[in-house]
Amino acid sequence: MDRSVKVKRLQSPSKGRTICISDIHGNLNIYKKLLNKVKYQPGIDRLMLLGDLVEKGEKNLETLHFVMNQAKHEDVHVIMGNCDFICKNVLFAYRLDFLKDVLLQRKQSLIHEMANQIGISLDINTDMSWYTHEIRKHFLDELCFCNDLPHVIDTDSHIYAHAAIMNETTFGDDFREVMTTHFFLNKNMHFHKKVIVGHLPVTEYCHSIASFDPIYDGSTNVYSIDGGNVVKKAGQLNALIFDKNIVNVESVDELPEVEVIETVLEHNQIPLFVTWNTSQIKVLKTTSKQSLVYNSFLNRTFWVENEFIQDFKATDYTNYQIPLTKGETVKLVCLYQDKAQVKKNGVLGWTYQKNLKI
Repeated sequence: MDRSVKVKRLQSPSKGRTICISDIHGNLNIYKKLLNKVKYQPGIDRLMLLGDLVEKGEKNLETLHFVMNQAKHEDVHVIMGNCDFICKNVLFAYRLDFLKDVLLQRKQSLIHEMANQIGISLDINTDMSWYTHEIRKHFLDELCFCNDLPHVIDTDSHIYAHAAIMNETTFGDDFREVMTTHFFLNKNMHFHKKVIVGHLPVTEYCHSIASFDPIYDGSTNVYSIDGGNVVKKAGQLNALIFDKNIVNVESVDELPEVEVIETVLEHNQIPLFVTWNTSQIKVLKTTSKQSLVYNSFLNRTFWVENEFIQDFKATDYTNYQIPLTKGETVKLVCLYQDKAQVKKNGVLGWTYQKNLKI
């Protein structure tokens, strides 16, 4: 397989805005909701979709068909993400044992939806050569659309990739670099053009207070915009909008809104947030409601409600008691004991349930 980085070069748009969205993950409802919120104008605005169109959501095939139609008739440009690569596995019967393992573990997949439409299914005994052949017979256009997506889009002022670029000339030696590199912001590589990526939820860069809004690192000239849509309970789908010399951000999620009925002032505290990649904990003491744990990355010992502990991990736990104003609304993430995890203006925190109208 050709592993070179495929690049699409575009002129900067002469009119309208450039709207960047990443990691839709088959969540068509939220994607349409975001387009409506940003007042997207087909034929005037340009849409840049930075990969992971499909997988993990509930409407993967419908999302793919919707985007294919947009790309055909509008100024819409799509990049291949690592999740979209699954189409290559099927199209070229590539790494079929690996493909089977992924599909057996992943309940929501574009490939499952394709198989369901033609009346076939997959189990541990499925012949993957036959299985992929049947899907190719019925969904060749869809598989080819994903296969032909570039890994990078380059304009005179911006570079778009799913996860990262290694430089501003060749962008990388292997497509895997631009599709799967983790923690691109931590590479401390400076670029002359603005570089926009998704792939890694932005909260993975947060270790005190977690925000799901896009991050801009002025020292590197990189924007990271994946808001954790579908893959995080408090996640959101972000739009980064370039409008001449102005940069705006909009976001949507599927969380219910609740009203704040008691004002909560800011407390003096040292907030912490436990990410996916730093979630391993050592349990030191356990009570009926909480456990005293140690996290080596944060080098902190702290109490965690037991609802957040699973397999010696405390993923997405925060001790940040978020300030609230009576009468405002916040997004409800989850309830636990007498507390609630909420999101306010993209920021994750907790409050007592008595402060909310639930």
